[in-house]
Amino acid sequence: MEFGIHLPQLGWRANRESVKEVAQRAEALGYESCWVSDHIAIPEKIETEYPMGGKFPVSPDLPWLDPLGTLCYAAACTERVRLGTSVLVLPWRLPVQTAKLIATLDQLSGGRTILGIGAGWMPEEFAAVGMPWDHRGARTDEQLEVFDALFTQERPEYHGKYYEFERIGFNPKPFTGNLTIWVGGFSPGAYRRAGRWGQGFHAAYGTPDRVAAQWAEVRREAEKQGRDPDSLTLSTRVWLGYGMEEQSDGSLWGSDEQMIDLLGRWAEIGMSHVVMDVLSSGGIPGRIESIERFAKEVRPKLG
Repeated sequence: MEFGIHLPQLGWRANRESVKEVAQRAEALGYESCWVSDHIAIPEKIETEYPMGGKFPVSPDLPWLDPLGTLCYAAACTERVRLGTSVLVLPWRLPVQTAKLIATLDQLSGGRTILGIGAGWMPEEFAAVGMPWDHRGARTDEQLEVFDALFTQERPEYHGKYYEFERIGFNPKPFTGNLTIWVGGFSPGAYRRAGRWGQGFHAAYGTPDRVAAQWAEVRREAEKQGRDPDSLTLSTRVWLGYGMEEQSDGSLWGSDEQMIDLLGRWAEIGMSHVVMDVLSSGGIPGRIESIERFAKEVRPKLG
């Protein structure tokens, strides 16, 4: 099982020093990846329920660094860790311009990009950035088709319902010529998208039982597409919180033994990659203390 760390891209400590310090320390400790999330503008009034339940927990006053810009900076600060988005909301963006940013990140990082993608959940934010809420799933599918054309064809062109362009030159391509895409989401459309386009499925803040059910849907969709479901990667995003009270959402909490037990349950359902969002007091030093403790006291005990 591989492990990743979410970078301090959100909040009052979201700055160049913090991102650099956490990224470099995570790499030195042997973590396999560093991650960022995606919000452009947090509306002051949000009536839509957060997919994980309740209200969206982030104040509109908090800074939130751009995900791809942050990863380009992290790429310059590191040499080995993979760099992922958890997740990039495609229908907020124009596909050709977005593909250019992604290919640039992959080139500058030496092929370390994991493109986690989703269709979004907050209509209020779609309105804020001037993009339609309707048909966002279909537009996400078309964006993936556009990416495939841009990244694999010498003179790509595309003619879809929502996006269209004649033959163009598009370079550079991704570093290895084949970008890793992990699809996130909580809907049948997301499971179908993962089975059709993804090299993996990226779950978030769910229990092992819930994620296992989602994973089964993704595998069925992959089989429908004639793909080998065993070739796909299962990943999830969880909270890492030393001193947290017991959680029911699959978070890593409590003692080393409790964390090891939960990770064993994740392994049983086929989990390959766990992205940890660190909860800690003490600012950036507290976060680093938590990831050091996990790397030195929990990970070596895993079977």
